[in-house]
Amino acid sequence: MQFDPKIADLKKQIENYSREELLWFNGYLSGLLAQNQIKTSSELEVLLKKNNLKPSLKPVILYASETGNSKKLAFELSKLLKQNEIQTKVFDLATYKIKDLEKESYVVFICSTQGEGEAPLSAQGFFTDLEKETLDIKDLKYSIVGLGDTSYPLFCKAAQDLDDLMKKQSAKSQTALLKLDVDYKQQANEWFLELVALFLEQSQDEKQIDDKSLVSLKENDKQSKPDHVKTFYKGKLLHKVILNDRGSNKKTYHIELATFEDIEYHPGDALGVYAKNNHSLLQSLADSLGDKKRYLELESLNVKGLSGRVLTNILEYLQIKTNQTRIDLIDLLQLYTPLVRSIDFDKIISLLNPISPRLYSIASSLHNQENQIDLTVGLVEFENQGIPKKGMCSCYLSELEIGQEFMFYIHKNQDFYLPDDSKDIIMIGPGTGIAPFRGFLQERDQRGVKARNWLFFGEQHFVSDFYYQTEIQQWLETQVLTRLDTAFSRDQKHKIYVQDRLKENAKELWKWIQSGAVIYLCGQKSGMSEDVESTLVQIIMDNQGVNQLEAKEYLEQMFLNGQYKKDVY
Repeated sequence: MQFDPKIADLKKQIENYSREELLWFNGYLSGLLAQNQIKTSSELEVLLKKNNLKPSLKPVILYASETGNSKKLAFELSKLLKQNEIQTKVFDLATYKIKDLEKESYVVFICSTQGEGEAPLSAQGFFTDLEKETLDIKDLKYSIVGLGDTSYPLFCKAAQDLDDLMKKQSAKSQTALLKLDVDYKQQANEWFLELVALFLEQSQDEKQIDDKSLVSLKENDKQSKPDHVKTFYKGKLLHKVILNDRGSNKKTYHIELATFEDIEYHPGDALGVYAKNNHSLLQSLADSLGDKKRYLELESLNVKGLSGRVLTNILEYLQIKTNQTRIDLIDLLQLYTPLVRSIDFDKIISLLNPISPRLYSIASSLHNQENQIDLTVGLVEFENQGIPKKGMCSCYLSELEIGQEFMFYIHKNQDFYLPDDSKDIIMIGPGTGIAPFRGFLQERDQRGVKARNWLFFGEQHFVSDFYYQTEIQQWLETQVLTRLDTAFSRDQKHKIYVQDRLKENAKELWKWIQSGAVIYLCGQKSGMSEDVESTLVQIIMDNQGVNQLEAKEYLEQMFLNGQYKKDVY
């Protein structure tokens, strides 16, 4: 019987097992009981051989990460394998050469899903090559871990695609595809333990494992089983105000949501919002589809920014071609309807995906206000082919009327929580990236935390774009906020950004880092976060006297150790 990761979640998935699997488990567990090899959950022990039993297997771990979670899991697995004297290497799929798969004996893929069920941008080249190339990997064994969010219709789709591509190349899957939801830590740890046992099993014929040489993973027994069923709540709009003043180029809203029941969340968590399409848009769309009365059927379907598989399938159905890679359904139909003889309303609906939730960092603390959640929402406005457009969810929230109800859920973001009260924090949050840090400061203010707090904030103009200025100044006066550095890029000829303020304060920043301060970064991934990371690398180089590669490794270690946390989008 081959190893199956479902063992780690037997109680929840018992109904999915075949008679053969259940019989195998019966014999397997009986054998373990006879040998006294079943350990307590508080120990979470693994089979570690310290009696010269050295596995010949040298698995390679390949990760595809969008926000860093897959990367972190990859290194956690690597650490566990090395604890068990299993040699391994970790590579980013962005830099891994696909032909090198032919040299491997066992590969563990850890892959996130982003966008419309797509692989992380950095790994899309690997996926393309894997689909086009013909590889000699019929003897290659592999396992795949997918990270995703069950709130999205294409849960762990990238990992599923990767599994399909590997099977087409005749590689040998050794475990069922493991799909992890946002609350993945314990399930991932249990699966890792099972994987270690699988690797060590291959050496049991050489020498029996000494039960006394087991090593504990030191996992907290009190951690509950992950709950993959999300709880949805209903709330209503309590208050809405534009944070920008006259003359601003932006529309950023402070939104207060009243909840109908007690809801638990932590600063750092996000609100998952399900938008609905504007009725005037739907009526125009239903008219184009030839049935005005059925417009409500489109209310919760994604008809904006069609791309990838959805766009391809619709174009094939309509038998038309376009060079556009992203287009709204209404624009597509209005542009090409004259070329289409008949459009089946039901067929079009079947090709569309449900609207995916949009995550917004919670900008408040439960300790500061019960039954209320605050958001900071920037209205997204852009042009596509010369046509003015707005972001679906930001537009939906900005158009809500006071008292109007909508559905949401709490997206747990444990990797972005506040540290121990004794720890100083450095918060880097330009634009709407300020949102979670407002919650952080409310939380520490309410609980009287004495540790230091340093905020870097940036926007375009001081006069019109200094979000939450009054609150921030009050926190400065009361010493809740120890330091504040701002960067208003367009208040002078030479643009100044948050990374420039980091450079100016490099020496003091380094002192904070050396004293154990935790760095938090929130905001746009493209551009801003990359520039901030480059600056942090330079600060490490200057203060540690190391080269760029070593400085990047230093920052990566900070990330893996939890001293550098990111929530970028």
